[in-house]
Amino acid sequence: MGFISRLENGTALRTPVDLLLADIAIRIQLTPTDYDKAVSRYETINDWLDRPDSPLRGRVMLMYPQGSMAIGATIAAKLKTDEFDIDIIAELDLPADTDPDLVLDILYESIRGEPGSRYYDKIERRNRCVTVSYADGMHLDVTPAILLPRTLPKTSWIFHHKPETPEVEGYRLLANPFGFAGWFKEQTPLDHPFAEAFTKRVRDAAGVMVVMDKAEAIPVPEQQGAHQKSKAVIALQLLKRSRNVRYDNRRVRRRPPSVMMSKLVADHANQTVTLSEEVLYQATQLYACIDEAHRRGQLVSVTNPRCDVDCFTDRWPDCREEQQTYLDDLADFVGKMTYLVEEDCDLATMQAVMADLFGEHPTGEVFRSFNSALGSRVRGSGTVYQPGTSRLDLGKTGLAPAAGASTSVSPTPARTTPRHGFFGDSLE
Repeated sequence: MGFISRLENGTALRTPVDLLLADIAIRIQLTPTDYDKAVSRYETINDWLDRPDSPLRGRVMLMYPQGSMAIGATIAAKLKTDEFDIDIIAELDLPADTDPDLVLDILYESIRGEPGSRYYDKIERRNRCVTVSYADGMHLDVTPAILLPRTLPKTSWIFHHKPETPEVEGYRLLANPFGFAGWFKEQTPLDHPFAEAFTKRVRDAAGVMVVMDKAEAIPVPEQQGAHQKSKAVIALQLLKRSRNVRYDNRRVRRRPPSVMMSKLVADHANQTVTLSEEVLYQATQLYACIDEAHRRGQLVSVTNPRCDVDCFTDRWPDCREEQQTYLDDLADFVGKMTYLVEEDCDLATMQAVMADLFGEHPTGEVFRSFNSALGSRVRGSGTVYQPGTSRLDLGKTGLAPAAGASTSVSPTPARTTPRHGFFGDSLE
């Protein structure tokens, strides 16, 4: 199967693998309720920083989402619980040469407030942000920034200082997360055939706009159901989920950064038709980019296209061994996704592979729902299967429209990764 193909009167969700991947993506992202909760908390923090006794009263010029929240790619931070990290930039009116430790400390004190106040026991000062933790597992990471004048819009200083080593001097970095979010959206526009296919599986979520009375705030992006996103964004969420599964029990300081993955996924967006093709293609390209640096004996370097000194890989990888670990993970992912896409495997095998890639919790829920939807049609004589195979014919099941025409597939590009079978054996 080629990565780049055209379907006439077809659909982006034309196989059980496509549908199951879509459903897993839906399970691991913010629900409309959680999204509304995140927006409300963002709004409250914004107002709180401008309260009368705040050290930053009148100094918060702007607040806006960054990272996954800004590009619509937030996923659960934990494997078995619905914990989400929401990243916010607080643009402060402070001198640009303010010491990094002072910038972070003043933000910490401003959010913390007095003993007994709402955030006093929920807050932690980190190296580059201040984290507010809520009882339900949600975390709000607020990063202070000072706008750099006469540069591209929203290019800012952000600050690094370890609170556990106050004697060590901190430093500042140039960054433009606002610009990157805009670039990412330009690279991953809405895919209408894909959106239409997803509309059959999830309902639209209500949009929420944040309106503030005091410090100005940029609205958190309107909540989008998974069906309102491009395939590239869904592929990114699934790749991040697989990374989390692999790194959950590893004793490492850092994992491959989401922003690096986002940049590389956006570089190769809009080149496939089906979701399974997109996930496989994006994993292959992610591997190729990192492997190219690795073969040169270098660490991969990925920068912000809207601010070339904003390095997304400044803290990962630390060494080639860390880089090799993730390359091994990606090679394994590509091998297993290839197996799912190209082999006539039954639902039980699909579940085993997907549980290994994305975790047992969301995968189990998805397959229970999928089997329930099939019901007696699957338990019958096998008439819902394609002749001579163990693959379901979605047109016969009614779970998706039948493809109305044949598939035209371009030649398969040269492979840049080793192929592995489901059980790890090389397929070369």
